[in-house]
Amino acid sequence: MNLNSFLASENGPPWLPASAAESRKLLYVGQLLALVFAIIGILVGIIRVITGSTGDGIAALVMGALGLLVVYMLKEKVFSNLDQGKFKQASDDLLIWLIVGFFVYIIPGVVLLLAYLKLQEVIQQPQYQQYQAQQYQVAPDKPAEQAPAAAPTPAPQQAPAQPAQPAAQEQHAEKKVEMVKCRKCGVNFPTFMHTCPNCNEPKH
Repeated sequence: MNLNSFLASENGPPWLPASAAESRKLLYVGQLLALVFAIIGILVGIIRVITGSTGDGIAALVMGALGLLVVYMLKEKVFSNLDQGKFKQASDDLLIWLIVGFFVYIIPGVVLLLAYLKLQEVIQQPQYQQYQAQQYQVAPDKPAEQAPAAAPTPAPQQAPAQPAQPAAQEQHAEKKVEMVKCRKCGVNFPTFMHTCPNCNEPKH
C-alpha cells in the first residue's frame, strides 16, 4: 500500500494562518498515531485469533479497522477542507472523527481534540466570521435573481429553474475558496484574510 495515497501530506499551504498551521501539525501527528495504533491492533487481533482467543482477537481487529477508517477520513474530509481554506467544514468533520478516535484509541483522540481546539481559534477570528456572514447573505440572492423570469411563465418552466440552484450553490462553494495573490511576496491566500499570512502585507 502506498502511504502517500492513504495519509495526508505533512506540510500544508504556506498561506494558512498560524493557528490553522498548528492545528494541521497536530492533525498530522494524530493521524500517524491512529495509523500506528490501528496496525498494532490488527496484529494483536491476528495473534489472538491464532492462539485461540477469538473474541478478544475479533475486538482488536474491529478497533484496528476503525483506526484505519479514521486515518482515511481525516485525509479525505478534514485535511482536504483545511488546505482549501474551508476551516468551518474541516472543524465539523474533525469533531465527528475525533469522537470516533476516542472510542477506538484514547491517545490519538486526545491529539485530534487539541487540533480541533486550535482550529476554533481560526474560526473565531473576526475576519473569518465577517467573510462567512457575507457569504450567507450572498447565497439567497442567487435564486432570487431568477424569480422574475420564472414568475410570468407557466408551471412547466419552473422545473428547469430548480437545477439552477445546485449550480448556484456550486459557484457559492467555489467562491468560498477564492484566492488572492500577495503583491509583495507572491503567496496565494484566501480572500477572507485581510493581510498576507506570510509577510503581513494588507490585501489590495
